[in-house]
Amino acid sequence: MEPTLTELKEQRLQKLFSDCQQQVIAQIIGPFGLSTAMFEDRNGGNVTTVHNFENASADYVAEKDQKTYAASRERYDRSKLKDIKQSVKDKLKAPGIDGYTGKQVDPVHLEADHVTALKKIYGDRKNHLAYNTGEGLDRLSDVANNTENLVATHRDVNNPKRAKDILEFADEVIDGKTQADRLELDPERMRAAKERSEDFLERTANRAIRVKQTGELLKTGANQAAQMGMRQALGMLLNELVNGLFNEIKALIKHGVEQGKTLFEEIRQRLVSVAERVLKKIPDAVSQMFQGGISGFMSNLLTFVLNEFLSTAKRFVTVIREGLIGLFRAFKMILFPPAHLTPDQALQEGLKLLGTVVVSSVGILLQETVKTFISSMAFLLPVADILSSALIGTLSGLLSAFLAYQIDCMFDRYRHGYDERFMDELIADSRRREEFAQGLVELSESSLRNVSAFNHSIILYQGIGQTLADSGRMADATLVSLEQTVSETREQVAKSVAMIEYIESSQRDIEDFLELL
Repeated sequence: MEPTLTELKEQRLQKLFSDCQQQVIAQIIGPFGLSTAMFEDRNGGNVTTVHNFENASADYVAEKDQKTYAASRERYDRSKLKDIKQSVKDKLKAPGIDGYTGKQVDPVHLEADHVTALKKIYGDRKNHLAYNTGEGLDRLSDVANNTENLVATHRDVNNPKRAKDILEFADEVIDGKTQADRLELDPERMRAAKERSEDFLERTANRAIRVKQTGELLKTGANQAAQMGMRQALGMLLNELVNGLFNEIKALIKHGVEQGKTLFEEIRQRLVSVAERVLKKIPDAVSQMFQGGISGFMSNLLTFVLNEFLSTAKRFVTVIREGLIGLFRAFKMILFPPAHLTPDQALQEGLKLLGTVVVSSVGILLQETVKTFISSMAFLLPVADILSSALIGTLSGLLSAFLAYQIDCMFDRYRHGYDERFMDELIADSRRREEFAQGLVELSESSLRNVSAFNHSIILYQGIGQTLADSGRMADATLVSLEQTVSETREQVAKSVAMIEYIESSQRDIEDFLELL
């Protein structure tokens, strides 16, 4: 027999008190305990993105890229870059063709020009990240001095061009004539050289950054996965241990020492019981370790992706890491409910997990503010971190338990209210259906009776028609007989009249004869 709504409310209230204890312990041990000890989140995440390197402060750059970040902000100094190798210069000059004009030129007068100037290449901060200039400018120099970025041209072109863009240089007007006209520059050659240079530089830098970031993501992701997996496993076991100790102490205070035992024996027995429960949780802890590992790796990747577009502070990095595993568990519960839960119950449990994620995330974002407030009191400064973690963890746990309680109550009201309305509606609908069915039966019976009567009428009409047809035939025969009789009667009458006339004539003759006698 299912409990009533009142009984459910009482059960939910008792569960709230139990959940408050468990949630507070879980929050203090997890996001506001073990995470603080095991993770050192930083602004921008563990892998430096191009967005953060170009647009954010050094705080958003990973530790290993700090030297490169500093080098990218230094003033351009041509002397720090390697010069073009003589072998490359000789190779460019050998054909004796000017790369910008297409004319044959004495190789003595040809010089190697950087299509994209060294200053522009150095000024692109993305190149510093790609070629790790914090360790030196050799890689950047090698790319800049590649033949894809070099053109052999006459010194009369190279000297005035200097660090200018070749197309902009060609459009310069001097004494009423453009440099292109003065130096007879070929527009197609210039455009082709510029496109080749820019494509090479962009492609090479992107490939170098992909290689760098892929390696770093795999390394930091594996580290985050291991740490998060360990944190989840330890968190579950510690949570079971602390809750077990709390419950055993509460039971010991309430019931006292069992008769015949000493206090030491009672405590030892209860500790053994707690240890056994913790050991039974090891398989679940292993499962949590696996889920935490996936969450740690994915949170590291997600943080990197987000920082490709915006710079996230370390608190948001923590929220991503802590929230992702909660979201994973919540959506797993909703989309793939356990066999013992209905879809409705799985949705209820999933919403409670999502509520915990939201409350914990808000708590993490507020922790820095609370820590700052506590630090403002000099005597609390040494324990500001501990106090802020404990305070926010406690509040987050209580709010999570209360939110779960409200979700349970909402579903209880929904189910009971819905069931009552649904049953009333079913009963009313059943009655309506019964009345409608009865009406259909009566209508069907009446229709069948009408059909039967109609069928009988048709049979009668058929009989009447047959009778009428027979009567008609008989009438026709009678009419023919009457006509024949009338005709015969007329003939007989005519014969009778003739006979009477003959008799009268004979009688007159006899009378006349008699008179003569």
